[in-house]
Amino acid sequence: MAAGNLNPMEFEEDGEERPVAPLLPQDDRLWRHPSEVAGAAPDSHAWRWGSGGPHMMTVVALTACISVLLSLGVLAVVGPLRTRIAVERVAAPVMADADLAPLNDVAALTDRMRPAITQVIATGASGERWGSGVIFRSDGMMLTAHRVVAGADSLRVVLHDGREVEGKLLGSDPDTEIALVDLQGGDYRPALLGSTVGLKVGQPAITIGSPTGAATGPLVRVGVVSAVGQQVGADGRNLVDMIQTDGGVDPGCAGGALVDARGAVIGIAATNATTEAGVIGFATPIDVARAVAAQLMNEGRVSRGWLGIEGDSLAGEAASAAHVRGGAVVKNVKSGSPAESAGLVPSDIITAVEGQPVISMPQLMVRLRSYRPGDTVSLSVLRDGLARTLKVRLGQRPA
Repeated sequence: MAAGNLNPMEFEEDGEERPVAPLLPQDDRLWRHPSEVAGAAPDSHAWRWGSGGPHMMTVVALTACISVLLSLGVLAVVGPLRTRIAVERVAAPVMADADLAPLNDVAALTDRMRPAITQVIATGASGERWGSGVIFRSDGMMLTAHRVVAGADSLRVVLHDGREVEGKLLGSDPDTEIALVDLQGGDYRPALLGSTVGLKVGQPAITIGSPTGAATGPLVRVGVVSAVGQQVGADGRNLVDMIQTDGGVDPGCAGGALVDARGAVIGIAATNATTEAGVIGFATPIDVARAVAAQLMNEGRVSRGWLGIEGDSLAGEAASAAHVRGGAVVKNVKSGSPAESAGLVPSDIITAVEGQPVISMPQLMVRLRSYRPGDTVSLSVLRDGLARTLKVRLGQRPA
């Protein structure tokens, strides 16, 4: 893929966020992957009131009574709820299969998404910047793009009904293009967060943003997922493991939602790239966005394990000559870095992390997402044609 603003050759390694626990407990989540729902929800045509007879009605009635008693027992044990997070866990809606029913009508899907899609107006020393946001919790937690809020002194958020509320920036992560904002007030209608597990090239992808707030309604672009695991240059940074769509991110739609055909958010719109074929769009996978949001909410920052190298991807004839599919070639080792302490040297080829294959420098960065400062990882390294294993204790990336 040729892209005018891509820089695939030069990388500075900096591991990304480690997946952490979901924002809510496993059974009280605001999101469900379609496979989970499909596996758990009963088939609406499996039985009718007439087909099950009295036995089926009795089972349903007993189940309802037991559920109520168990709920009362849990409340009695937990006692009064004093924090907003605790209230959110109780108030979280249970997503039925109907909430993920496929919609052939994009207008209907857009209408269902509208309450969760906002306009974000960031004011800073350089003036105002417009973008979009996605409310993902009923207490007002909202995801948007780093580029929208970077350098902002204040945030105003326009809702779908024209109301304007203040937003508090809880944190921002330029390496994944994700920012977390807490909206004033509560009782919002959140979007349903999906997952990129099982995401397939060619499946529908709909970008929804709100560049003008409620003035003209949302702006929608319908396309398909054209590639996954992509890299793109953005503001001098290399974003990796991005979702690529065949449609660009319209002005003011950065920070908006990329949703699938069932209305589940699969990505946060980030940036564009210009190619010979035209403009293509990129979005941060929602699984990455959720992990970043969890760290920002719990710790106020994103902590990454740091290796301390610069390098290129090994491919083509060079990979064939080394008798490997690919790898991350070390070009420079930072002085005093974990890489130096572990014995990595220029020209080393990293081919795996903890046994997981690495075929490029971007993939090395993705592999390191699972680790944080202080973690020790095993690197499979090819040096002068000989394979060896190095243990490295990851550090904290310097400011």
